[in-house]
Amino acid sequence: MKRGVGAAHAAGAAAVLAAVSLSYLPAARFLHYLSFSGEVDSNRLAWFAPAAVLGAFLFERVVRGSFYGWLRVKLPAGMAAPVVAALGAVPVAVLRLWLVPRFAAPPLLAIAHAYLVAFALGLGLTWLALGTGVTWPGGAALAAIWLVKGIVPVAFHGRPVPVLELAAASLGAVAVAFVLNKPLAPHRDALWGA
Repeated sequence: MKRGVGAAHAAGAAAVLAAVSLSYLPAARFLHYLSFSGEVDSNRLAWFAPAAVLGAFLFERVVRGSFYGWLRVKLPAGMAAPVVAALGAVPVAVLRLWLVPRFAAPPLLAIAHAYLVAFALGLGLTWLALGTGVTWPGGAALAAIWLVKGIVPVAFHGRPVPVLELAAASLGAVAVAFVLNKPLAPHRDALWGA
């Protein structure tokens, strides 16, 4: 890894991103907006777990590895990260709406919410890849998030849950920027022309 970021630091940053991004689940449970709706479906677990783990690592390698590296050369300093987060959020939002259509809201609102959550998470994943210099921590964080969201059987009761989810994803990105403050400093300096 570049800039002196060790594997333990990278794994810790990935764990922080996953934990903070998923913190809306215990918060919603505490506020009585979420309940567990049964046992884990073993048939779903058998196909979803390997697909989520493999898909997350592959997605991170392609989007935040190859695509980000290509865009970084083409765009001015500081522009590649938000562009990668914005474009990478599209397939994640589509997949989410297809696999987990839990949203009882107008379709446009459901689409906007899925995209904004994926974009906020994508910023955190992009900063994680940028700060560590590798994509495996982002793959691990994304796999953990997808596994929890796809396997844990929950039922939402109330409209605050999507707001809590968006806030948690945004705070996850901020937490990664905080944890990787020192490794991200050269990139901030390049952005601000220092």
